[in-house]
Amino acid sequence: MYPPRKFRLVAALICITGIRAAGQAQNPADASAQQNPPAPAIGQAGISVMTPENPPLSALDSAALEPNLHPRSMLVGGVEASESIDTNLYGTNNDVNWVTRLLGGLNMQRLWSRYDFAAAYVGGIGIYPQNSTEIHNLQELQAQQAVSWKTGQLTVRDSFSYLPEGSFGYGSYGGTPGFELGLGGLGSAEGIIGVGSGGYGILGTAQLGSLGQTPRITNVGIVDVVQGLSPRSAVTAAGSFGVVHFMGGNPYGFINSNEASAQAGYSHALNRRDQVALVYAYRGFFYPSVNSGQGNDTQSQSYNFSSNVIQALYGHRVSGRLDFVVGAGPQWTTLPSNPATGQVGGTQLSASGRATVHYLWPKTGASLTFEKFDTSGSGFFAGSDATTVRASVARELARRWHGTLDFGYAHNRRLQVVTEGAQASSFDHFFLGVGVRHEFNRNFGAFLAYQYNYQILNDVTCATGSTIYCATNTDRNVVTFGASWHFRPIRLD
Repeated sequence: MYPPRKFRLVAALICITGIRAAGQAQNPADASAQQNPPAPAIGQAGISVMTPENPPLSALDSAALEPNLHPRSMLVGGVEASESIDTNLYGTNNDVNWVTRLLGGLNMQRLWSRYDFAAAYVGGIGIYPQNSTEIHNLQELQAQQAVSWKTGQLTVRDSFSYLPEGSFGYGSYGGTPGFELGLGGLGSAEGIIGVGSGGYGILGTAQLGSLGQTPRITNVGIVDVVQGLSPRSAVTAAGSFGVVHFMGGNPYGFINSNEASAQAGYSHALNRRDQVALVYAYRGFFYPSVNSGQGNDTQSQSYNFSSNVIQALYGHRVSGRLDFVVGAGPQWTTLPSNPATGQVGGTQLSASGRATVHYLWPKTGASLTFEKFDTSGSGFFAGSDATTVRASVARELARRWHGTLDFGYAHNRRLQVVTEGAQASSFDHFFLGVGVRHEFNRNFGAFLAYQYNYQILNDVTCATGSTIYCATNTDRNVVTFGASWHFRPIRLD
């Protein structure tokens, strides 16, 4: 994957207005399931795991919390201008910067009888006035094509981004509240297929930490299939390949990585509201720059490793109100031997798990997500055991006023020692944000948001002549305000 062309955008914002009412905080997978429902299974008059309100637990799509919303072929888009006051943009704890962002976005879906297509694009620039003005591209594109038949569905998905920071907390956009409230103003800005989410769970390439401004390419392509065996049961399978590549000279020494994954599962409905599933996943992690002996690691050792995960899942769903899923199981991590670092290879046994709760009230939506499994290391490590927690609440405060509260925490434990990346045994990243938006009319609105970020690297050892990781912790305050305009949805039928 090559970096996109740096084309200039005069005004650019993202709209991705989300097709959802404000305050109905629904995650990207909900919207994906809702806009691209599988074809009905045989015998669907009774209990079924092949409906948008109750898809298989082992599939990538989550339950739709708005069962009465009928998807339509349409195009939505808009522009945004925002300004951020950032107290620690470059990770040195002593700088205060103003950052200007000009963004634009389009979100399209086209529905046929058996073929559904959706695409969402966010593009623009961030102007960073340090000693000399820096301009960074902000580019994200997601697309998916679904093909349905009587008892199943095949979906091809791809998510691409070119951003100066990681995806956890939306630092590239001035923080999560600013991102969600500024882009479109109709609730969550993640759109039909979740641009910017870094999602897809165990198959994704989420970046759970950031330091300074280092442009990076992330891309993950996924092919997944759902096949109903009966009204109550279905099998699922998915395969993915992801890339994380750091650009701009990579001054912080982040580690590039590739990831190949495969997943298979079986789901069974116990009754109309309860479902169980069993999932197996294999994941291979590859580090091309470390393997070739580039950078500081001249030993040319292999740091590739793999993990195998088995999880049992339980889900409870109340159509239009609640989606609850919890899963846990063992994880086997196989690491290589590296005499240069004293690492003894072998297989480690640990726990993996996940839980999601999405609840919808008339004017308020809330969500909570927990995940624990191996990741590529977010550029800091050549592999990490990561635990993440996300929580958010969105509410209609008054007529034309909307608010959001968002929280995130990630703990990453290093799996193996390398001389590149962060010389620490673990790192933690935390953020808490709040924001409010006012709609002046159906097309135009303004927002104000604040987010606090804190990151700590444990047991830091500074490389000779380097000051990059000598600070064990960094905190960051970001205030973002801006305005956005979006056009009314255009029907494509």
